[in-house]
Amino acid sequence: MSQFYFFDANAMLGRWPTEKLAFYQVEDLVKRMDYVGINKALVYHSLAQLYDPMSGNKILMEEIEGYNQLYGCWVLVPPFTPEIGTVDEIMAKMKENNIQAIRLCPKEHGFKLTPWNTGELLTALEQKRVPLFIDGDQAELGNIQSLCETYPQLPVVLTRSGYRGVRMLYALLAQYENFYLEISSFLLYRGLEEVVEKFGAQCILFGTGMPIQDPAGAVTKLRYADITEEAKEMIAHRNLERLLGQVRL
Repeated sequence: MSQFYFFDANAMLGRWPTEKLAFYQVEDLVKRMDYVGINKALVYHSLAQLYDPMSGNKILMEEIEGYNQLYGCWVLVPPFTPEIGTVDEIMAKMKENNIQAIRLCPKEHGFKLTPWNTGELLTALEQKRVPLFIDGDQAELGNIQSLCETYPQLPVVLTRSGYRGVRMLYALLAQYENFYLEISSFLLYRGLEEVVEKFGAQCILFGTGMPIQDPAGAVTKLRYADITEEAKEMIAHRNLERLLGQVRL
């Protein structure tokens, strides 16, 4: 990959209560992207996770307006409380705002990734092929497995995965084509090379986790990985672009 083109699958705007962030405003995010050579980013807002989903989503859209390199990722909850409206209404709002990716925070927001609690929303996302992002500390891997199995056409992206669950992560990668691993917190020594060798590069997404994490770490990890140039291209941007290109709102 002589010219690096990075599409960050995991970036955030807004403050975070347990971390002293290097930045939290959109102008600083764009500056940091330019500095480390990241071309585009899929971004959610911390207020959508920590305060109120739709209020945070609205603030996100206001803050990224005019930044063509930033793509909104909304945080949602099940449609049984009045926060997000009906599933049809939220799908219409996503289409209106060109939202092609969703994040769920079941631990933070107090719900289950089960058909009886989230099924209506998950079914709609599956039908529209909308990628679903979930942090590793928000759901157990057993719940992720059930999600992948119950909704086989729903792309499920595990972010901030860590490495201690690697025996289960590899089982998911081996058995579910709709399961994807984002690399910002995947710190296993030569883990990126091992995943590519065992399962292929098509199941991996480049992500930084910024501003909670330093984006230079993920950039360097991929730049100097001992994998083919084609695999680097797929991970750096093509896999995420493919997933977003399949969305049919």
